[in-house]
Amino acid sequence: MATVLDDLFGFLLYLTGTPAVTRQLEVRYDAPVILGTSYELAARVVRDDGRKLFVEAEMAEVGGTVVAAASALFLKVDIAHFDRGAPPAPVDPD
Repeated sequence: MATVLDDLFGFLLYLTGTPAVTRQLEVRYDAPVILGTSYELAARVVRDDGRKLFVEAEMAEVGGTVVAAASALFLKVDIAHFDRGAPPAPVDPD
């Protein structure tokens, strides 16, 4: 669940155009999450404070009970941050 919620935050920040990395993630588990069941997820930016972004999310049964919630702190980074450690692009032999 933590991975799902962290990915959701990543998509949220992608949609807002703010490259950032997870600094802290806190997940609250309220009910069992059943494999093969559909859930609704929602995330929002709560506060933008300089380099810090505070975000929250919820995961709920469709039209129902919240099963997990998360809050996180992300740190804004330059887009070049994501190029570090990437393998070099393949060279065209022609």
